[in-house]
Amino acid sequence: MSNLDSLTEYKNEFKERVGIHFNNAGAAPISQSVAERISSVMTRLQFEGSRVDPEWIPQFRQVRERLANFIGADVSEVAFIQNAASALSTAALGFPLKPGDGVVTIDQEYASNFYPWKVACDRSGAKLTVVRSEADHTLSLDRLKAAIVPGVKLVGVSWVQFQTGAIIDLKALGEHCHSVGASLVVDAIQGIGQLPFSFRDLPVDFVAGGAHKWLCSLHGQGFFAAKKEFLKKLQPLLVGCGTFNRFGTYADPEAAMEESARKFEPGGLSYALLFALDSAIQVQQRAGAPAIEAEIARLSRLLRTGLKEAGVDLVTPFDQRGGITSFRLSMEAEAKFLRRAQEDRIAFAKRGEFLRLSLHAFCNDEEVERVLGVVREVR
Repeated sequence: MSNLDSLTEYKNEFKERVGIHFNNAGAAPISQSVAERISSVMTRLQFEGSRVDPEWIPQFRQVRERLANFIGADVSEVAFIQNAASALSTAALGFPLKPGDGVVTIDQEYASNFYPWKVACDRSGAKLTVVRSEADHTLSLDRLKAAIVPGVKLVGVSWVQFQTGAIIDLKALGEHCHSVGASLVVDAIQGIGQLPFSFRDLPVDFVAGGAHKWLCSLHGQGFFAAKKEFLKKLQPLLVGCGTFNRFGTYADPEAAMEESARKFEPGGLSYALLFALDSAIQVQQRAGAPAIEAEIARLSRLLRTGLKEAGVDLVTPFDQRGGITSFRLSMEAEAKFLRRAQEDRIAFAKRGEFLRLSLHAFCNDEEVERVLGVVREVR
């Protein structure tokens, strides 16, 4: 299948959607394949109940393998969890911090990638350092690295920032972290699904993700991967039969804790959520990461060119990778845009002082032009 054919097939997965979905950094619509998989799962559960267990429980292994392959991780490194916030809490609160240890994050983080570090430091007596951005919301990698010194144990950052779409160089950051004995924990929920990612090829110790943004699946299904040495240091926050791999058995006081990332899955997993994620990943894999990234880049250039020509104050740099584009309007123009967006069923996000449009590969040129038309009218 050619790149054009695979991209057309990908767009067709979303052709029945209503309105313009330019808030994929918030929550994306699910694909046709995901919707059909969920419907099938629910129908069988309605009529068969637990009789599906012998068939479906073994398939969890296949879903885990598919996810591991998709993010470039080993199967033993991958765990399913409620959401990215739960994953990041696992890294922050399960790590053996002690008084005097250092933790570093940045001031642009989404709340779910800030409060776990704050609470972990409050509980352990570790010191939290928050690196400040420039006035224009750019972040100097050199300034961030300068804060990561011997004694810092954990560094928690987002790969792609939720407000502006700024991308951190994980290779350079991870190498610096490791040079001073710090571990790098990455929230990749805004990147996985729109940009190629390989856990094994990066000096990243822990990566968290979720299904409902760029993967176009359901809320409530997160995941993480942890390198083996980092995994050994983490203790589960929740404990159950899965922690000791004792599903369907009596408790055994002599049982050893599971060594793989599955020790962070205390109980049963959701058929609907996991199989929806599985189908979403297959949709992505059929299109191919390069084709998805290229189409997002093309559409984003089209949008940014139109905004620039309209005299809009772009916050996101024109040539920045990824589908997030943030911009400012005057208070009057913004109020008009908010009304028109509701009337025209345009999904977007207000993030601080910015309006954020986030385009996925299933979006199209006509939708970009319609949104630009609204911007021109309210200016």
